[in-house]
Amino acid sequence: MVRRIHLMIAFLFLSLLPVQVGAQSAERRVEASLRFLADDLLEGRGTPGRGLDIAALYLLNELRAAGWEPGNGDSYLQTFEVGFFNPKDARYKIRLGNTELRDGEYILLPFGINPAETPIKSKIVFAGHGIFAPERGVDDYGSVDLKNKAVVTLFGAPWEPDMNAPHSYDRVIGKAVRPTVGGATCLVYVTHELDLEENTTDTSFIREMNLVDYTYLSSGSGGPTMGMGIVLNISPSVFDRCLKDATGKTYEEWQNNLKEGTFQAREIPAELELTIDVKPEKGTTSNVVGILPGEDPALEDEWVILTAHYDHLGFKEVPPGEDGIWNGADDNASGTAALLEIARRLALTRGNGRSLMIMFTSGEDRGMIGSGYYATDPIVPLESVVLNLNVDMVGRSKGSLTGFTTGTPELLKEAQEVGKANNVNIVPDSNPTWRVAYFLDSYHFARFGIPYVEFFAEMHEDYHQPSDEIDKINLEGLMQSVEVVIDLANSYAQGAPRPSFERPEWFITPDF
Repeated sequence: MVRRIHLMIAFLFLSLLPVQVGAQSAERRVEASLRFLADDLLEGRGTPGRGLDIAALYLLNELRAAGWEPGNGDSYLQTFEVGFFNPKDARYKIRLGNTELRDGEYILLPFGINPAETPIKSKIVFAGHGIFAPERGVDDYGSVDLKNKAVVTLFGAPWEPDMNAPHSYDRVIGKAVRPTVGGATCLVYVTHELDLEENTTDTSFIREMNLVDYTYLSSGSGGPTMGMGIVLNISPSVFDRCLKDATGKTYEEWQNNLKEGTFQAREIPAELELTIDVKPEKGTTSNVVGILPGEDPALEDEWVILTAHYDHLGFKEVPPGEDGIWNGADDNASGTAALLEIARRLALTRGNGRSLMIMFTSGEDRGMIGSGYYATDPIVPLESVVLNLNVDMVGRSKGSLTGFTTGTPELLKEAQEVGKANNVNIVPDSNPTWRVAYFLDSYHFARFGIPYVEFFAEMHEDYHQPSDEIDKINLEGLMQSVEVVIDLANSYAQGAPRPSFERPEWFITPDF
């Protein structure tokens, strides 16, 4: 009897061993991918850059080894040209109204612009606080035409803004969205915070972005690649000197006036002229793409596309002994390593009815450039895409993920059910005022009415800092994320009904 019990125990152990070893191997594979992608050797995976090209070579060969077919003809790469320049090498000439601005009076963030396309000369629309929040009944823009205009907005809102939320529609990033998607050439953001010695959430963002190269699509994108274009940041004193007469009031007078009611944007008798004097460099970068064709004749022409950006910010010059490499272990080596493991697992199971595409995008941290390029040169017809699943910053998960989505609550509900089955709590976007949809690779699917879910763990103090290192990754939580995405992808790959998409009132996108 004892011997029989020992044999039963041994049989049970052996029967479980492949599962245990398989799970352990998967975690080790993911950790190995993370350690490679976030190593100093890859120089922060800036777009474009040698380190990013090394990462692309690694990813395409891992897809090849896993059994994925080349996604772009006979190639795993969708390569395109970009231009880039470092702001410290640029000289700006800016005339606002009838006054030429002096160095030190402004901070310019030239997102997405080819310097060769300057000088830009634009009439000016004054938009008060520049709030676009239909869900609160506030629209400072009304029907004013923003196309090819510069838009001036002031710090603040009809309510007390959240000073810790720079993305919100009442802060600089959020205020840039409506002008950008409306075709404006530039947002002129007037804030007293530039006069403060300490860094606020807005000024920290504004100053930090000038530490990295600005990258843009050489061929043009048919529109902005994210919800933020050129931003010219000025102080109230500069506004008073340049635009008081054209707007009719000083900055302080406008702030007092705007407390009294709503405001309707209007064109004013003033212009903005902007010239960027710099010789940009050119380079190439690539999205890495693999496909698994569908096996159901009724579904094979429909696609489930899974994405993760494999780039980060690159590196900066620092004094000896300091760390100047943005290794981006969480952002987004975590999502890249997770999606690579998802690709391996999906290739093993096969039998997918719908076709599957894995795409690792470049240039996300420089303005969603890779996904923006894909939107103008899609490999499969956009109308054939059932949904997009995007994986970004899942390395700090503690059993919970945010499921960012827009206009498709049923898809979020499905993700939550899959999460529950894997002991992962999928929560909805807790900050809808941040308009995150405009700053995800998924934007370039959502703007065409394609449902999406982006899986994201948490924002943290290491975001866009060299301190985002591998030792802070929670592998257990990351592996839970892998299971959630695999199960959700399989559900739709096997024929789950196509989710619907209903565009929210606030989700305005350019006409392309």
